[in-house]
This record gives sequence, structure tokens and C-alpha cells, in this order.
Amino acid sequence: MVVTVERRPPFVPSRRGGTRPGWAVERTLWREGLERVAGVDEVGRGPLAGPVVAAAVILPRTVSGAPCRASWIRALGDSKVLTARQRERLSAVIREECLWNLAVVSPQVIDQINILQASRLAMRRAAAGLLARPDALIIDGNDVAGSGLPERSVVDADALCVSVAAASIVAKVARDAMMEELDGVFPGYGLAEHKGYATNVHREAITRLGPTTVHRLSFAPVREAYFRASGRAGRTTE
Repeated sequence: MVVTVERRPPFVPSRRGGTRPGWAVERTLWREGLERVAGVDEVGRGPLAGPVVAAAVILPRTVSGAPCRASWIRALGDSKVLTARQRERLSAVIREECLWNLAVVSPQVIDQINILQASRLAMRRAAAGLLARPDALIIDGNDVAGSGLPERSVVDADALCVSVAAASIVAKVARDAMMEELDGVFPGYGLAEHKGYATNVHREAITRLGPTTVHRLSFAPVREAYFRASGRAGRTTE
């Protein structure tokens, strides 16, 4: 396995006031003979509840092999700075125009193997499930998936690399929808609003109602609430 961690140049301002992802990392891998490059990103590493979700996306290229210049690609950006409506529209187009795959790892598996390993597992599954096997992966941050393929880790790749930006959008839209559905199954926690993250509202709900089966017992705030509800004292260190 070939793994490289690469720090990209400073952000380039866009008309949206954020950053505009580019093709620089993809082009580098193409020049190395790695033609089918997938961007991979995960969403949901930090929440107290819900799964971790990863997406892998291979963007289209022109017949000559050049980057696609479709208007929707120029609209891609870090999913965290796009509005929900922008993400949903872009996710629908990405699913229509690209090779993509999603992978979901449950809270139970997160508790069994820890969130870092669960995130890597989700990324590996997302890449492995693509209809066409990728030649290389671009991964956000300093992490690796351990896919056995050449991997290029890029800090802030979801804001700088178009393939990873696309994967980030697909993963976030999918996970947000899952959390909204879970809100109907487990009312009172506000899962549709905070998506499982450790907001004050969510922490107070866990304390008041106790953890559910979608909460991560390996996370200290959830574990503490569980032991309080069961009348036992528990260890609270991660």
C-alpha cells in the first residue's frame, strides 16, 4: 500500500465566500498513471449518536481524459459550508452523474472497534463497493483507510479536492437523512436538529431520558448517562 500525506496550498477564495475545490491532486495521480481516482470522505466521527457514514466518488472526465467542466462541478465545496439545500441538490446530481458508493458503520460496531477504526472501515467499504475498482484514493485529513490501494491523504481535502468534496456532500446528505429518520424512532433527543452531535440540548436529553440503542456507549457522556441510569458508577476515561 502506498500512502502519502500531502498538505495543499492555502485556500483559494471563491465567489461563495468559502473555498473552491480544484483538480490538482487528481491531476497528480493521473500523471502517475492512476487513471480512476476516487475521493473518499466520512461524516459522523464526532457525534454521540448515530452511525459513521463514508462515501466514495469518482468524478466524470471528458473523452480526452481532461477534467469535466460541468457547472455542477464548479459548484462543489466543503459540505460543512454549503447550505442544506445546496448539499441536497448537489448530492442528487453527483449520484446521477458519477460512480459513487456509500458505507454505513453502526453505533454498535463503533463501540466494539472504536471510532477511528470504524471510520477507516466505512471508508474501505465505500471504496470497495464502487462498481469500477479505483486505481487510487484521495482521503481527507491525515488518516488512511488501509484499502490496499494507493492512498493520498490531503489535509482539508473536502475543501480543496473536487472528488473529496463530492464524497463529503453525498455522505453528509445521506447521514443527515438517517438522523432525521431516527428522530422519529427516538423522539425527545432532537436528533433531526443536531444530527447526534454533543450539543447542550442533546446532552440534557441523554441525562433526562437515558441513552438509546443508537447512542455510542464508548463515548464518555453517553457512558456516564448509562451508568447513572443503571445506578452504577463507571469509568469515564476514553
